[in-house]
Amino acid sequence: MYCNFQEIVTKAKEIGPLKVAVLFPDDPDVMRAAKDGIKEGLIEPVLVGDRTRIESVANEINLSLKDMVILDQEDPQEAADLCLDMVKTGKVAFVVKGNILTTYLYRALIRTTNQLAPDQAPCTLCFHEAPGIDKIFVITDPGVSILPDLTLKEKILVKAVNVLHGLGCARPRVMVLAAYHGDGSNTPSIRDAVALRQLAGEGRLGECEVLTAQNLYQAFPDRKVQTEDFPDIFLVPNIETGNILVKTIDHIVLGKRQGMTVGASVLSTPSRSDGYETRMTNLAFGLVLAASGSGEMG
Repeated sequence: MYCNFQEIVTKAKEIGPLKVAVLFPDDPDVMRAAKDGIKEGLIEPVLVGDRTRIESVANEINLSLKDMVILDQEDPQEAADLCLDMVKTGKVAFVVKGNILTTYLYRALIRTTNQLAPDQAPCTLCFHEAPGIDKIFVITDPGVSILPDLTLKEKILVKAVNVLHGLGCARPRVMVLAAYHGDGSNTPSIRDAVALRQLAGEGRLGECEVLTAQNLYQAFPDRKVQTEDFPDIFLVPNIETGNILVKTIDHIVLGKRQGMTVGASVLSTPSRSDGYETRMTNLAFGLVLAASGSGEMG
């Protein structure tokens, strides 16, 4: 398993370049990342979006579009659907999100996943570096599924475990986050945690270990956190919990984050507020995931 994002970047430079679709690149940071992704041998971009806006931003950053493919698309949903269709037909390896609401990409990914693998489920994986933890860990699903039931949680975990296998983590440690009622009685999230641990024991989730602890206090009661015992995957009970946890790591713990969405394709899904450096690392992540094959339906 990779210990940090720099190792991902190093690996991506060994793999690239791959042809990718850059969706709505009409933002200076997005366009600069595409420009430097070419220069560093990471990507061969196909720019998808409004041609006039793309040309305007390219002119702003002195990027020549002479040898680039531009697919002129103004409607965001049609553009997102086109990008997923290009992945499906093998024309590009993955999709890079630019200046567009992630919702459009999620819709396209869900549609494509339903066509290709209706028994599976796409999910967002937020990869994190955090002070004091000498490895990358994952929070899922803070993006696609709003309030997953046990069946959907199983599918999300199967996908997350498979992705980590592809990144070299042979037996991911999984913490299913859950809480009891104030009177100590079980909540649905606690019941799901118990059920998922049983499914893991039956081999239904792939090679992994679902921890008995449902929070970090249970896992480390002495407050001494060891990297080797720290979970590789945190499964959140709902999208709100996921977003709170991700933003807490970003803004309070001061960690670093890379957002990827996996399903019938690999989607590079940084926040629209993410700047150039984050987007460059995100390109590298997309490359490594696409090359491993672990982000795709199978």
